[in-house]
Amino acid sequence: MTGRIVGAMLTKDELEDRLRRLLGLSGYEARAYLVVLRGVSKPRDIAEEAGIPPQRIYDVLRSLQRRGLIAQTPEGYRATPPTRTLAVEAEKLILEAAKRAEEVRLLARELEEHVASIAREHVLVAEGLSQAFASALAALRRCNEKPWLLAYKAAEKAEDLWPVLQHFLEILNVRGARIILYSGVTLPRHVLETIAGISGAELRASEAVLLDMMVACDTVVIGVPGTGGNVVAVTITNREFAKALKRRLEVLWRSSRPLGEEILG
Repeated sequence: MTGRIVGAMLTKDELEDRLRRLLGLSGYEARAYLVVLRGVSKPRDIAEEAGIPPQRIYDVLRSLQRRGLIAQTPEGYRATPPTRTLAVEAEKLILEAAKRAEEVRLLARELEEHVASIAREHVLVAEGLSQAFASALAALRRCNEKPWLLAYKAAEKAEDLWPVLQHFLEILNVRGARIILYSGVTLPRHVLETIAGISGAELRASEAVLLDMMVACDTVVIGVPGTGGNVVAVTITNREFAKALKRRLEVLWRSSRPLGEEILG
């Protein structure tokens, strides 16, 4: 997502909170790092600005240096480019998450060997945006055919959801998709261009799109509003139900129209 979160718009406390939460920095480390980012370079000055006891400052600076967040120079300490150093942190998180995800998939295959009977048709309900996208992604990975997608609220919030949507679209890029967007929404151009760039993607718009839904093989994932503005994901695994929905979507597709400039932001 381009230009969505700007550091200058965040307060010092908000930045400190994110550094602690996302990077696991201590309070002293987060405060010292923010001070160095402002151009303060001498240990004594950094300690004073950050409210850190002078006897602790060198340990704090060494810790930040080990993390690659700052570098020691003849003039003192300087911040390394955050867009590069935090990109490394992000890649580490992705690698760790991918490793754990593969271990969970392996566990699922191993557990299958111990199941005496399986419910081939079932309905699962889970709350949360992450759960909704995870349910859709899991269904996509099990299905080799081109899925159907209806985008209603997801289209309205495409800018806010962009980091999550990008990962979702990467999977779609392998399968392609038939996507019907709610025609009453205005999309940022970069979002629409990325969606349009999906290999094998077909896009149309319709006023009849009133919910977020994906149909992939025998699975239907529906996103509905939950409490407190959250999202509830309803996942239905039923071959006949999915087949009936695909027939209805074919009708909707024929009555929908190609995307025009009116839907671009």
